Amino acid sequence: MRLDILLEASQHPKDAYTCTDTRFMLPKLTPLQWLILLILLFFYGFTVFALTRDYYLRHPPQPQRAVQQGPHSLPAAQDQALGQRMRQALGQEDRGPEIDLTSTDPIALGEAADQLFVARRFNEAIPVYQRVLELRPDDAETSNDLGLALHYGGQGQEAIEVLQQGTTAAPGFQRIWLSLGFVALQNNESALAREALDRAQSLEPGTEIADEARRLLGLMDRPAAQP
Repeated sequence: MRLDILLEASQHPKDAYTCTDTRFMLPKLTPLQWLILLILLFFYGFTVFALTRDYYLRHPPQPQRAVQQGPHSLPAAQDQALGQRMRQALGQEDRGPEIDLTSTDPIALGEAADQLFVARRFNEAIPVYQRVLELRPDDAETSNDLGLALHYGGQGQEAIEVLQQGTTAAPGFQRIWLSLGFVALQNNESALAREALDRAQSLEPGTEIADEARRLLGLMDRPAAQP
């Protein structure tokens, strides 16, 4: 290095370490130029946002599908059907709890019989209702239910006999007269049906049972009114 340069640097130490390369210095802008730059940056950001928003509006993200079932899982309906077939194959078809016909509890027996009736298992309900009548011979409600179970179980004449016995034991029980009229009508015993339905509508004329009795009587009279 030349000696004269070192001497000059020693005389002016601050100038020796001053960067004279202006490539890395920020440009000197006027306030107006800074304002224009900021506006341009704002519009650039807004443009990017608008383009991104427009893309997602045109291509909305699809909702994720439900998790796929495992390779060994079955649809619910198919699974239920398979379970039913397995129970049948094993002889374990669900028949409900066993009913002890030797029980002396008429309330429990009556509830069990009602459940069978609602399930349309009329032939299974019949012996249970009969057991209740053994314990309570004057129970008109059970006589009514037994008569209907016999009717729906295909034993029409037996049903009429039970219902007639019930009307004798409880002549003021409106519902059993309606049941007797209905069952007699279904078994083509028109005279008995009319008598029972007349009795049902006259006992308590303002009830729904009386309305149903009048409806059935109207059905009986309709063919006779036609030419």
